[in-house]
Amino acid sequence: MFAWSMATVCLGGTLEAKLAALSKAGFRAVELFENDLTFFNGPPSAVRQMADDLGLTIVALQPMRDFEGMPEPARQRNFERAERKFDLMQELGVNLLCLCSNVSPDALGDPERSAHDLAELADRASKRGLRIGYEALAWGLHVKDWMQAWDLVKRADRSNLGIVLDSFHACVRHNPIAPMAELPGDKIALVQVADAPGLLMDPLALSRHHRCFPGQGDFPVDDFIKACLATGYRGPVSLEIFNDQFRGALPGQIALDGMRSLEACAERLQIQGQTPDIDRLPGAHLPQPGTVAKVEFVEFATSGSVGDQLENMLRGLGFQTVAQHRSKEVTLMRQNNVNIVVNRERDGFAHSFYLVHGTSVCAIALATSHVEQTLDRANALGATTYYGRIGAGEATIPAVRGVEGSMIYLVPEQSSDASFWEQDFVFEGNQKPKGAITGIDHLSNTVRRSEFFTWLTFYKTILGFEDVPQVEVADPYGAFYSRCVRTANHKVQIPLNVSDGGATVLARFMDATAGSGVQQIAFETNDIFTYVEAARAKGVPFLPIPDNYYADLAARFDIEPALLERMRTLGILYDQNAGGVFFHIYTESFEDRFFFEVLERRGYDQFGAANTPVRLVAQARAQDSRKQI
Repeated sequence: MFAWSMATVCLGGTLEAKLAALSKAGFRAVELFENDLTFFNGPPSAVRQMADDLGLTIVALQPMRDFEGMPEPARQRNFERAERKFDLMQELGVNLLCLCSNVSPDALGDPERSAHDLAELADRASKRGLRIGYEALAWGLHVKDWMQAWDLVKRADRSNLGIVLDSFHACVRHNPIAPMAELPGDKIALVQVADAPGLLMDPLALSRHHRCFPGQGDFPVDDFIKACLATGYRGPVSLEIFNDQFRGALPGQIALDGMRSLEACAERLQIQGQTPDIDRLPGAHLPQPGTVAKVEFVEFATSGSVGDQLENMLRGLGFQTVAQHRSKEVTLMRQNNVNIVVNRERDGFAHSFYLVHGTSVCAIALATSHVEQTLDRANALGATTYYGRIGAGEATIPAVRGVEGSMIYLVPEQSSDASFWEQDFVFEGNQKPKGAITGIDHLSNTVRRSEFFTWLTFYKTILGFEDVPQVEVADPYGAFYSRCVRTANHKVQIPLNVSDGGATVLARFMDATAGSGVQQIAFETNDIFTYVEAARAKGVPFLPIPDNYYADLAARFDIEPALLERMRTLGILYDQNAGGVFFHIYTESFEDRFFFEVLERRGYDQFGAANTPVRLVAQARAQDSRKQI
């Protein structure tokens, strides 16, 4: 039976909550971690009935530890312990016991003796119609690699004894993956998958705290699954994730993330055309997302005098009011093809968002080649879709729920000026006022650490974004981590930012906005110096940068003195790499909530991470000074 499965150890909460979350997310198989059963308030038969009622098959009980190769009397006690586990398995209705390679310092290193123990265990299990799966732990005392585990399974030579292949243990020790395809499929008892970041860390510590779902880390999980399926194996493919953030999050969301990651993995294998019988995999026929061309607009929810301040700041940045909504208190501000919507409605979604989060970005719109196809994909992967209140003659703009319940509107990529704008807005004067801002380069999502992987998976699986390696920098009050997701053409880029430390700039943002959200919008320009001079003349409050920063620039880079002085005078920051140079500047934070960046790229394709600590210190200093007033 091929099925996506998840081990209960992946989730936080009670066993009841875990099983319900897995069923709702679409799983039909589950590995039961014995600790979950220990803490369950009821007999094992009740767990079996609960799983049956939820449409879940318990495919394995795990784990049994420190078994093979033990001296007497520990060896005999192990067999007695195994018989008790067999009793439990029969009451649960599960026929596979997962056995980890021995880590006990008392274990003997004789492979013949270990194989004999496995054979006897399998014989005892066979009398009850049960199976044994043997797995190499990366930190096992004598058996660390899947090849060693397979050698013992072959030596034992029992039909109900097979190998458990786990992507984490294989990849963390850089075991060869391709030779797995040569294994006989009927000797694979179970396939377990987990990804992990490429950190230089002890395998045990990495395993216990930093495993993640496929596509969230750096391991070749796709290659691993491809090799396993090439054997002819068609049993459960099960997620086994140990992660502190996962266990601290809502089990329903983590279960959904897990299913999305597996479905996307199957889709990638189908696209690569490298896996036989891929049509038998769930997720192999997901609707393809449309190609996202650009950010069509950013929408702010606001009200009253604060809304006036926001519009004044946008005017200073070069935006002009070009239209009013036909039926709502909504203003469209524009510069070239860059659209900012300011929503002051007193009811509806934007107003509700404002009441919770204050003046903030409540929505973005993505222009895509196939709106309905993208919506179908979102629905297939369990995302929440939305259709707002529509007035007579207004355009219907569907959306997918984003960070903190915000909206990601999906609009058709326009081939002419005629669009939903003309349906919803009454324009006055010039519809496309010129200006120095030419586009939205990127916008950041600041999220809770427990949400980071959720949104990484959301953007990659639902919208088809790709990701780039994580960046880590120092915050004056902690640490700052950023990982960017973006479209293949780099026209839409969304850094996902998290922090450690209760007083970091990111933490203060989430305090001010009562949650996650868009903290930064970066505009691109072709002439930042002329632009900043004009914006300063209009009173735009840019973030003060200390002179010491420019002294450091002079020491690090060969910058012409007049150019360096002009940067210092205007407060413009600088970076360079092999591709080119980068100029950028930040506004002061708007009510400690969000800020704008203006940048000019000259062949440079990164985000100026070297300047992030300067920005964070300057923002923290400004916030601290305001608190003292």
